[in-house]
Amino acid sequence: MRSNFLFFLIAVVWAAGQPLFAQTRADKSAPAFLTQPVRFIVPNAPGGPTDTVARIVGQKLAERLGVPVVVDNRGGASGTVGGDLVAKSAPDGRTLLLVSSSAFVSTPILVPNAPYDGRRDFALITAIVSVPYLLLVNPGSGPASVRDFIALAKAKPGSLNYGSAGHGSTSHLVGALFSSIAGIDVVHVPYKGSSLAAIDLIGGQLQFEFEAIAGGMQHVKSGRLRALGISSAKRLPVLPGLPTIAEAGVPGFEAAVTHGVCATARTPPALVARLNREIVAAINTPDVRERLTAIGAEIVANSSEEYQAATRAEIPRWEKVVREIAAKGTEK
Repeated sequence: MRSNFLFFLIAVVWAAGQPLFAQTRADKSAPAFLTQPVRFIVPNAPGGPTDTVARIVGQKLAERLGVPVVVDNRGGASGTVGGDLVAKSAPDGRTLLLVSSSAFVSTPILVPNAPYDGRRDFALITAIVSVPYLLLVNPGSGPASVRDFIALAKAKPGSLNYGSAGHGSTSHLVGALFSSIAGIDVVHVPYKGSSLAAIDLIGGQLQFEFEAIAGGMQHVKSGRLRALGISSAKRLPVLPGLPTIAEAGVPGFEAAVTHGVCATARTPPALVARLNREIVAAINTPDVRERLTAIGAEIVANSSEEYQAATRAEIPRWEKVVREIAAKGTEK
């Protein structure tokens, strides 16, 4: 309710000619296609990787459009609370969803009673970035390497808890894939956002977590958490001393998550194409690329058609682990 009021207030102030943000229109000769604030729905709690990407891109998009882009965090119900707002929104391009792969890969299977179909009810605009995940533990009580961690988990089957951004979230999928390949028995604890899980990992209520590098790196640099490995195929320049999980003890393990932008499927194709051009242009500005690269993300910024094709290819890749998760039901 408070978030809705905030968005309403911003819209009223903007309409009254008193802008809350300083924007400059990138192309003043082009006809305006968005003249009121844009609502950027993030289906997770503030502070997580999806939220971080939304705020970096949203700021630049606001400059290009000449209207405020308001990031609205709507976590809960495995991301379907925020997703439902966008799926049922007016097809005017003013309500966008910053979404991760789970909306298309796992939610349709794991949340059969979701109020929308993630594979049918969204128009995919562009993928922004591909992001690897960090395997994080508490430095005060956790093991010092991936091999040590696996040995501990095998010595205490069913006793180690790991948190995620929610049941069926990408952090859940990465954790489940790792557990399956490593051959360990661990317990999943879903949260309303990965940043909330990180708080409990720091506090000792959890034993490990898979967090996107965008959100996890801050805890590693502060010393509050220790990264044992990264899920990318090769080491990253931002953390050159951190081994990949594959080289650190789990051969063949690799996982990255795509974060992209969607609108309701009822959005006219011409408007989707225009949004794609503006968002891709925002992503490709040097300062945005630098900020996204600094958090370990790989820039994608593709066409709507390319985003759709990549998503279709990703679904069968995760099918097995998603079915295994579904068979276990909703954990703790």
